[in-house]
Amino acid sequence: MNQLQPNEVLSQALRAELVSRVQKASPARKRKRARLWLGAGTLAGLGLLGGVGAAAAGYFVMPGSQNVTPLSPPVTGTYEGTATIDLGEPPAGTTGIEMQLTCLTPGYLKIGEAGGGVDCTSEDLLSGPQTVGGINALLPGQNSLTISTGSITRWQITVKYVNQETTDWGVNEDGKSYGMENEKGAPDLIAVIATNGARGYVYRTDEEEANGTAAMRTFRSPADALAWQEARGNRAVAIPVYDVNGKEVIGEFVIGGGDGHMVEVPKEAAR
Repeated sequence: MNQLQPNEVLSQALRAELVSRVQKASPARKRKRARLWLGAGTLAGLGLLGGVGAAAAGYFVMPGSQNVTPLSPPVTGTYEGTATIDLGEPPAGTTGIEMQLTCLTPGYLKIGEAGGGVDCTSEDLLSGPQTVGGINALLPGQNSLTISTGSITRWQITVKYVNQETTDWGVNEDGKSYGMENEKGAPDLIAVIATNGARGYVYRTDEEEANGTAAMRTFRSPADALAWQEARGNRAVAIPVYDVNGKEVIGEFVIGGGDGHMVEVPKEAAR
């Protein structure tokens, strides 16, 4: 059994404090429509469906990302109130259930037993039905998926069994790993989209300097974390974006500031 050492506990506490303060200092962001609340068994959420589609269609999959293989025909239905979708016995190799869940009327849709769900308001639906998606881990003995909601809430779902596997990072000519961050950590070169739209990579060390991870390793108390945050403030930091070999600069990537940016390349762009 792995146990956290005291310095690891302190690091995690400091990271949480920094994240909290950065979020409080940033301007309020526009609320996402059809908010997806992920449960403990959810492996992928809204925004990962592009990657799922790309992998299934045979497109290039970014090293380190999820390669998802469909294992059953999709099951689609429209329901009102709580309903259970019978999927039959999962094929060999199934690791999860991929779903696309659409709100047709306002309401909260609880997904399975993991505690995740989708909250759709009348405002969300002004522009029409809202769809979110993701992959729920397959539980032992599971062969169905229950969506719980109010008796008059209408919704639509498409589900199928899939196999989900994290691909290996690539290695460039200098022996440096490249690709997307995942449960294994981060490669030497992390995939991003530059401000000019170019797809490339930032050095993990540059990214850690810019987002405070490197500084956090030197903190010995919450006061150190607060001092760093006050010195940094809400200032955006630009770091260079390189080609896959980490030599040619092809753009820049901005971390922090009012809006913030995702570090990883959106999987729909990883083709």
